[in-house]
Amino acid sequence: MFLKQDKIVEKIREIPVTLGDVSESIFGGVNTKYRLLHRLALPEEGGSDSYYLCEGMCKPVFLEPELVYPYVSETFSDKFTFHPSPYGFMLPYELSEGGKRREYTIIPPEELKVRFPMTYGRILEFKRKFRHDNSPLKSSDYSIHGRKFMEYLNVPKIIATEGYHLQAAYDAAGNHVFENGCGIVLKDSSKYAYVTAVLNSSIARLFPSICRSEMAYSEYTAPAVMKHFPIVFPDNRLTEDLINTVSSYLSFLNRQKYARDYWVPDWLRELIDFYEQVSNLLVLDTYFLNSLDQRLMNALEENIHPYAGDLSSEENDPEDSDSLLSALYYIKQRILEASSSEKYKFNMGLPEILNFYQSNEGF
Repeated sequence: MFLKQDKIVEKIREIPVTLGDVSESIFGGVNTKYRLLHRLALPEEGGSDSYYLCEGMCKPVFLEPELVYPYVSETFSDKFTFHPSPYGFMLPYELSEGGKRREYTIIPPEELKVRFPMTYGRILEFKRKFRHDNSPLKSSDYSIHGRKFMEYLNVPKIIATEGYHLQAAYDAAGNHVFENGCGIVLKDSSKYAYVTAVLNSSIARLFPSICRSEMAYSEYTAPAVMKHFPIVFPDNRLTEDLINTVSSYLSFLNRQKYARDYWVPDWLRELIDFYEQVSNLLVLDTYFLNSLDQRLMNALEENIHPYAGDLSSEENDPEDSDSLLSALYYIKQRILEASSSEKYKFNMGLPEILNFYQSNEGF
């Protein structure tokens, strides 16, 4: 197996186009010396929009919600969409007026006190009680590091993180705050769904081996490493459309899974696994073969279509969600029936992938 894997890794290394070539920017997350000031726990049983929990002072706090952003927690696996995080992240910054480049600047203390008095009071209390510092409040008391991150705040991006393996989710609003991992802003906004699918595919599972073969041992989601991720785009519109549509299915299905918290029914897990395998097979075919069986492609083309509603909405009507889940289950059954070939079973892990390409390419 390792010999076969080495040959595939070598083939991927030869791909000339990289993520850096197709990206406007790849950058790291925020960095702050006062993490407990900025990161806020969300109350378990809801509450007002301005109510949070300060982990440092172990007490409830109130601040203006427009200065609190959704937080990407490294604790959870984020594939295609984001797991609801138990945290928010306070950023007392705003977009500067004028200038050609988007730039967020810190709100100075005197302005913060007038415009956002709850946030001002909370920062001052944290400084005095938690840090035992009674000096007047300064901007440096609540500033963060990460110039590139701030430049691309509220800009659509992919956020790649490293849990058990490399994984990625698309942030359409661009307002998620992350500390670990990297943000990826593409030159072509139409490619986000496809690149997200690639970063969640078996190609990404092989990326650590590609890095080791090039003597790169940093974190795999470090921006300097991620810019070398090899990228191949489909040479036909059908494949790209199919991958984009399946990505939208997976975003919806994963939100359904996350909403169920600790208990996820087997049928939903199997549905997610199926569409991940469809996406993975199409990505692998794009990278290596471009020769999937026509019966399979016909079955996919006939059954996989964009949903007329808003799959990206975080607040789908329960009846609409149930209807869509039924439709996706029906599509799965239709595809399986129409492409019942042993050669293209949807259960390909890395060993099966290696054998598959060995038999087709002579690896």
